[in-house]
Amino acid sequence: MKNFKRYAAGLAAVMMASSFAACGSSSGTAEDTTTSATTTTGVTVEINTETLASEEQVTMDDVSKLLPDVELENKNIKWFSFYDPFHATTSGNTKALSLELFEKKYGGTIEYIPTTWSQRFTDLSTNILGGTGIDFIAGGDLDSFPKGIPNGQFESYDSYVDFDSDLWNPVKELNDKFSLKGKHYLMATQATAGEVVIYNKKTIESQGFEDPVELLDKGEWTWSTFKNMLLEYVDPEADQYGLDGWFNEKPLMLTCGVAPVELRDGQLVSNLYDERLEKSMNFMYELSQNGLVLDKSLFDWSEHPEFIGEGKELFYICGAYTLEGSPDIWNPKFGNSEDVMFVPVPKMDDADEYYLPAGLEAYMLCKGAQNPEGVARFMECILAANSDTGSLEIADRKRKDDYGWTDDMIQMRYRINEMTAEHPMYSIHTGCPTDMYNILDSGEYGIRAAFYGHDWPSVRDSLADAVNVLIDEFNESLDSVE
Repeated sequence: MKNFKRYAAGLAAVMMASSFAACGSSSGTAEDTTTSATTTTGVTVEINTETLASEEQVTMDDVSKLLPDVELENKNIKWFSFYDPFHATTSGNTKALSLELFEKKYGGTIEYIPTTWSQRFTDLSTNILGGTGIDFIAGGDLDSFPKGIPNGQFESYDSYVDFDSDLWNPVKELNDKFSLKGKHYLMATQATAGEVVIYNKKTIESQGFEDPVELLDKGEWTWSTFKNMLLEYVDPEADQYGLDGWFNEKPLMLTCGVAPVELRDGQLVSNLYDERLEKSMNFMYELSQNGLVLDKSLFDWSEHPEFIGEGKELFYICGAYTLEGSPDIWNPKFGNSEDVMFVPVPKMDDADEYYLPAGLEAYMLCKGAQNPEGVARFMECILAANSDTGSLEIADRKRKDDYGWTDDMIQMRYRINEMTAEHPMYSIHTGCPTDMYNILDSGEYGIRAAFYGHDWPSVRDSLADAVNVLIDEFNESLDSVE
């Protein structure tokens, strides 16, 4: 294990990990958990194989030796998605480091089978029924788990990996969270930090507010502080708006420490009457009733992050990936780099712990996969590429030089990762059967209803019976899973 960590740390110094929240993930989903999970610092590591220094090539050779020494009979695996995160992109001659390892160690190749976002599940079913041998898909959004298991779209990968190995043991606990009937279907390679609260320091200072970072340092970055700052600031007549973003409800909800539904002992259960969930919904309802959330209906139902940079908006919740790009893109929205900062979502005032929304890098093995052994070996290449716990100098320099990040932003990124690792929170409602998802995620009568002016007791009482029926149906469907 020591050799593995040493080599992995050296490898991570070759290239950077791209994000601590998967890009575009609007729903990190899974069950509530009070156990800790290892939150690593990367999601996808890219490398330019044509410009590697000789010593870096040696480091890659060393790390590849830590992968299982097996000969793949079939060296090609089929990736099915609406995007390709592994091969070279038009933004540069780069490829994912995990693919580089897969090629070097096993002579492996990844065949990209494209689909569209809207047709991905329909096309997946067509391919499975047609026996085309699709191997794996992305699972980190948890929009196909757990519903895809009794539907027969995915299969367990337990027989292809060893959770006692140096590569898999660090993520065993994370994978166990998503087990069904004692089997693993979701191939989780790392937990990541989820959404953050972005703000402009000039706006905070101009209002005489204490900086959220300082409040966090003192343990005072709480719901009540967050709300009071919004109450003091918001004045639509003066073009001063409060909380913006499309991803507000779930991260705020999850800071209560419980999700609306969760997996418990391999069964789906409801938490709709949990007092903690009610507190979070009431908090969001109060924000809405006090006019503290940007009324998107006044702006053609669009968000306006540029209001942050213009000093017309106080907070914006989203994944930090929003800032992981050219400053030419995000500076016009949020302001000059030295003025932009982010902190974790505020803590529930009386919570026993600081629960934070977490992201997930994960994949799923498709039913009828033509090369499950190859997928398992590629997962281990991803694990090797992600296993940096020591040296991130290259990653930090890229964030500073290419993304325009400040030292304070980089340090806060580390801090949020560490905090998230203590009590990561997921909600699997988006991966539940469609009828259940449509009810739970609705802005009219679901978990988003509070921000649309609907009180939680009324919402909950109107949907609880239907949700319980759907949960029972889903749990019964698990009986068909071998």
